[in-house]
Amino acid sequence: MPACATASERPHRARRRLARGLAFVLALPCAAIHAQQPGLRDAIANALVVPTEHGFEAFAWEQEPEIVALYFGADWCGPCHAFVPELRRIRAALRDAGADTEVVYVSLDESEPEMRRYMRLQRMPWPAVDFRRLRVLPAVTRLAGPAPPNLVVLDRDGRVLASGWQGRRYLGLEPVLRTWIDALGTSAPDVASPPSPPLPVPLQETRR
Repeated sequence: MPACATASERPHRARRRLARGLAFVLALPCAAIHAQQPGLRDAIANALVVPTEHGFEAFAWEQEPEIVALYFGADWCGPCHAFVPELRRIRAALRDAGADTEVVYVSLDESEPEMRRYMRLQRMPWPAVDFRRLRVLPAVTRLAGPAPPNLVVLDRDGRVLASGWQGRRYLGLEPVLRTWIDALGTSAPDVASPPSPPLPVPLQETRR
């Protein structure tokens, strides 16, 4: 699944967003990003919401899942829209097989109403991190990578098991999906092979 090169859609907004994401990633060494992060899972659990008819309401786990897959996406991102049906399919297959897992959406939308629209349009059956809380949750937002879509798999201790981004390098979402399946030790659903993504706009420009 390609990462969003959104400069042609919303040039100024996209460049600012990509620059912020890149700064988050480059501020930490790769080893730090993939190390255990105490408190990360609790921070996520305490900030969950689900969309309602007119807004959002707080959500609490009945039983917190062993493995959480953070999905970073946005309504303005075409490849994100293409990826969500595959994410829904794999999540459903894993849970039907008895896997103790859930997806959590982390919004890169421009506003809370756009986040709600995207979740409802894509019929996301999972909760999201409260849009208003993201600015005080840097441990979550710095996992987004330079551009969406991204998927980050976390174990119960807050350790990152897989991410579509490794520093400036986009590894793609297929390896993350396979790590997610393997970590749950269940029968693997078919995982489509997403095409190689284009480089995000800021990185393309630096190589000219």
